Amino acid sequence: MSYSVSIHKPSSVRHAVCTDLIAPCVFSLVLARPAAIDVYGIQASSLSLQYSLPVNGTITSLLAFKPTTSPTSWLFVLTEDCIGFTLSYKDGHLVTEQISTDLDERFLPDTDTEHIAIIDPQFRAILLHTYKSSLTYIPLVQSATGNKKRVSKTPAAASGLQVTGTLYPARRLPIEELIIISIIFLENVDRPTIAVLYRDGQHARHVKVYEINAMGNALEEVKGSGLRNVDQGASLLVPFPSPAGGFFLLGEQLLTYFPPLNSKDSKPKKVPFNGPINFCAWACIDDTGKRFLLGDEFGQIYILQVNLACDGDAPTVADWKIKNIGETSIPTTLTYLDSGFFFVTSHFSPSTLFYLSPEAPHVQTVQVIPNLAPITDFQLVNRENTTDVVACSGGFKSGSLRIVRSGVGVDALAEIAGIKGITGLWTFDEDIVVASFIENTMVVKCDPEVGTFEELPGWCDIVSNEPTIEMAEYHSMMAHINRSSVTIVDITNGRLISRYNGGQISVAVITPQAIIIATSLTTLVQLSWDLTVIATMTLPDEISCVTATEDLCVVGLWNEVKVGLYSLPDFHQVGDTEKLSGGNVRSLKISTLDSIAQPILFAGMADGTLHSYHLCPSTAMDGELSEHKVTILGTQPVCLYALKNSIFAVSSHPSMIYGHAKKITISSVNLQAPTALAVCKCTSIAEDSDGSDVLIFATDGKIMYGIIDQLMSTHVQTLELQETARRLAIMSPATGVIGLITLKTELDSYSGDEIINCFVKIVDSSLFEVVDSYALHENEMAESISSGFFDGTEYLVVGTGFAADREEYTKGRVLIFEITPEKKLSLVLQSELHGGIYAICEVNGNLVCAVNAIVRLCTISTNPMTGSLDFKLQCGFRSPVMAITLSTYEDYVLVGDLMKSVALLQVRKVSSTEGVEYMFHEVARYYEPMWMTAVEILDEKTSIGTEAEGNIVVYQREDMTGVRDSGFMPKGDDDPVLEVISSMRVGEVVNRIRRITKQSTDISINDPVVIPQAYYATRDGAIYLYGQIAPQHINTLINLQSNMSKIVKSAGELNILSYRAFSNQRRKLHEPVRFVDGDFIEQFLELSQVEKEQAVEGANGGVNLGVNVGQVSGMVEDLKRLR
Repeated sequence: MSYSVSIHKPSSVRHAVCTDLIAPCVFSLVLARPAAIDVYGIQASSLSLQYSLPVNGTITSLLAFKPTTSPTSWLFVLTEDCIGFTLSYKDGHLVTEQISTDLDERFLPDTDTEHIAIIDPQFRAILLHTYKSSLTYIPLVQSATGNKKRVSKTPAAASGLQVTGTLYPARRLPIEELIIISIIFLENVDRPTIAVLYRDGQHARHVKVYEINAMGNALEEVKGSGLRNVDQGASLLVPFPSPAGGFFLLGEQLLTYFPPLNSKDSKPKKVPFNGPINFCAWACIDDTGKRFLLGDEFGQIYILQVNLACDGDAPTVADWKIKNIGETSIPTTLTYLDSGFFFVTSHFSPSTLFYLSPEAPHVQTVQVIPNLAPITDFQLVNRENTTDVVACSGGFKSGSLRIVRSGVGVDALAEIAGIKGITGLWTFDEDIVVASFIENTMVVKCDPEVGTFEELPGWCDIVSNEPTIEMAEYHSMMAHINRSSVTIVDITNGRLISRYNGGQISVAVITPQAIIIATSLTTLVQLSWDLTVIATMTLPDEISCVTATEDLCVVGLWNEVKVGLYSLPDFHQVGDTEKLSGGNVRSLKISTLDSIAQPILFAGMADGTLHSYHLCPSTAMDGELSEHKVTILGTQPVCLYALKNSIFAVSSHPSMIYGHAKKITISSVNLQAPTALAVCKCTSIAEDSDGSDVLIFATDGKIMYGIIDQLMSTHVQTLELQETARRLAIMSPATGVIGLITLKTELDSYSGDEIINCFVKIVDSSLFEVVDSYALHENEMAESISSGFFDGTEYLVVGTGFAADREEYTKGRVLIFEITPEKKLSLVLQSELHGGIYAICEVNGNLVCAVNAIVRLCTISTNPMTGSLDFKLQCGFRSPVMAITLSTYEDYVLVGDLMKSVALLQVRKVSSTEGVEYMFHEVARYYEPMWMTAVEILDEKTSIGTEAEGNIVVYQREDMTGVRDSGFMPKGDDDPVLEVISSMRVGEVVNRIRRITKQSTDISINDPVVIPQAYYATRDGAIYLYGQIAPQHINTLINLQSNMSKIVKSAGELNILSYRAFSNQRRKLHEPVRFVDGDFIEQFLELSQVEKEQAVEGANGGVNLGVNVGQVSGMVEDLKRLR
């Protein structure tokens, strides 16, 4: 049973409209992501997310229109399954007004391009292009008098037509043009009229103009209004507003204006410009059409300035000019807002709000909405209690390498530089900070707003030539402990109250009741706040750490692997822990966490292990401990800091420990490991923090003020490459580099052709910067990259192909690089093969290459005579069409074919006269055709794959006996096959799947509901976690998903089970097969109490889960923490 949940939701934005959706004349920006609609409020100079609506479908078009009966605009949404519906905003929610179910036509071929949806400027109709040779016409108006020939010239109720918001029955309009590039409705026309830019079978481009007849059921070509053989790079039609009318054709070299149909001079006007320019988006700045924004494929932005002339009563287009005014994100669409602000939606770049400034720079960035799309490749880096995703993200000039990690973020508020080597921090009123170093202590008064500090020598009688061990404030007294003494000072006036000279002090703990110090390495001394000795105790070994409560003292020793428990105030030993893994004890803390009643003892060990125990009410009397749990925080000694109802733990990486849903939760903190920290007191920064604790971190030669987020989220670190990052391989920590394949695309200023250069680069893992680059030959494209140990040495291996003018690679090279100690690329071997190397993997010290349709096993060894590398082809396996993706596990190889699904191979050794050789043995195959995009082996029996229509399939190797459910199976019942055990539609094209090789440990989950097994990333910037559901929870989750689908209302009334059902051109199911959508399951926590009870009890024909709401909520909370 399979489970999938998003770690990072799809971030590509392809559609946007600016309309008064929420309130009359108050405009909002509405964005469409693949399966969600986001509504942003437009502030003075920023955008704020006001509402987000998940959609159980892949959105392909978004339009806005205003019914005459509504004070606000409505939305029209079209999905990939050709389901259209309208939405309006009521009572703080987007609600479905109507669903159009007659748009789908399964017997017509899909278009070769994306769906096109346009709306008549007078809101008379919506036109869709979703199938070849056909347009879908959806009327929005009907005649008030019953005369169907009457028309409207305004969006209001002119001529008796009312835009009620009703989607009237759709009509098919046959059209002879098969490859349509752009369609627009024209303005200032009596009947709905469209202009069509299309391409014929000889790749020539033409323009035609059609009127839609009065009955709305046929197209009538307007003779003499089109143009044949237009600019070969023509890509967009742009309507010109009323009253001038007409439209522009944007080409690579020419801008052509087509006058309105009723014009005296209907001949198109052509004006060349300094090209070539590949326009891809446009927006009208003003209602008269005097200015347009134009965007090209390289992110350049242009102003089209149109001059109008008077021809009688109506203005006409006289001339125009185009001017480059700056640079933006690579646009998918342009949307002009108001007052010089415009928004760029982007698939390859972050979607961004810009401002048109009269001063240079004329295009200024105002606000950025992050975007990871497209993720072309990624690898996993296992950290101690989390997993990082290192991804090739973005495209063209926005290409980058990203590190994506889930964890608790730190919102940095201020920094103070110039203080290095801090080992301890304590804060007091008036922004006073006490910093301890290895040999001394310094007191400073900080000004975080300015970023400066002032040293305060002699403050509160603190000795500066010794390091501080511990400090605390109680009422008006302050206790300060250094190596030689304990002092009590009146903090109001700095007067010394008393001093205790206790010899060599090593560790200490201060509570409101007492001060406990370790002197002479082995002796514990308990002092009152007037420094009177209450009790002493000598231990058999050196004391490493100590912590205490009102009645309990816990002690760790350097040469013991357990912790001793002693009652207070008499130091009577009441017990100890069992032997603890992880070396000696380095840090101890007792804390009460949110939602957990009992105090918890935490013990941090030398090797990064953390132990936890629940304290009982009788622990101080009998030493009883319960619920011992263990987790790995890092590889370095653990240092614990007590915060308010939480613990901050520092090992090789920092972590937050807090209580949630009556369980201990550990989250990675996305921050460089600090050397010390403290809670900030009485600062203006703290006053502005909405009640959250402001912490002071000592790290990297500076003091940083920051607030830790309350919840885990996704955080991204970016290395801008300014070229497309296509593939990557992470080498071992000893080598310390990341191998990259990048593509740099430039435009030839003379011919307009794109020039693509390919590079192999390496990035320093620590510095996160490019340290070397290797340029490939002309017309050579790198398709694959991998790293591995061959003959005992780690190499970076790159597979390439030479394209020339053929669609299929005729030859390619295997390039083997060694990384020098200076982190430079050194080419040690190259071998030419007969085809492009689409994929490379390492299997048991050998290399597996997908070379066009042949999978090759190659050996790499050192020649004992010359010392150079030898590359030898061993054996091959022919894939049916094209082997484009590979995965290996032990001695198994999974092959993903371009069209013919997957095959599982095993590498076997065979004896020969020349020594050991290898052969491929086909273990099993899946016979139903699928266009695979990614595959991964999870274990020797289970594999996972994705195909080009957005489905994910889980295979299991079985010996098939009995009846088969597919006509694609082999004839013999004994033939080994891969059986599909789970399938689901993702709704996005998956580019890569990576197996999880190491499980992170969570001390709060003894009985995991889902066992994570892989991550997969998509073209739209999403990252998903795939896992296997534990057998005892399968029925509960499957039935919960089914029950919720009957209760949870969705936009357009789209059913989640139908949306997630496997669907391609050959087969469409009705629901996912043994697959659970984690994002949908998590919506259980947002339901009302009544809806939760209905989901658990199986209302509306569901299945009673046999558990209560609390148990289901706890299970879903555990699942949510998988993120």
